[in-house]
Amino acid sequence: MLNAHCINQRGYSLIELIITIALTGIAVIIFFSVFAVTQRQSVEPVFQVKSAELGQAYLEEIGLKRYDENSPTGNALRCDAPSAPACSGALGAEGGETRVLFDDIDDYHNLSDSPPQDALGNNRTGFNSFTVNVSVTYAGTDFGLTAQALKRIQVTVIAPDTSRYVFSQYRGNF
Repeated sequence: MLNAHCINQRGYSLIELIITIALTGIAVIIFFSVFAVTQRQSVEPVFQVKSAELGQAYLEEIGLKRYDENSPTGNALRCDAPSAPACSGALGAEGGETRVLFDDIDDYHNLSDSPPQDALGNNRTGFNSFTVNVSVTYAGTDFGLTAQALKRIQVTVIAPDTSRYVFSQYRGNF
């Protein structure tokens, strides 16, 4: 004779278990997809801060140099002023100058550092995957002056995730 107690037992059927496993798998996949996107975006602020640090370092280094190759040391007298030498008019390093010997702003024109370096040519610690490109152009006409009255220094920092951050400053022939 059958026991009435055994007939009323409840449990999960094989179909219910398979459906539960499938739904759990789908939920896990969705969760990890969202988590992966969030994880990638969490490193972006780090790259932004490090890029800003690099951009500022390069702008400070360049901004401390003379305005032009023909500017007297200390910028006490500007080139093209009465009784002063004429400005060179050429952008870029003169006669094989290396980074350590750069003495005026436009020597940095077309500089590309990967990895970024300091003024002495040493690689900057913690920036191995970054690239820095520098462009120097005459920009006096941006403000209604003669072209050679101002130079625009533009530093482009390329982060490891290929994001580009551009930093600029103007320097006058004063």
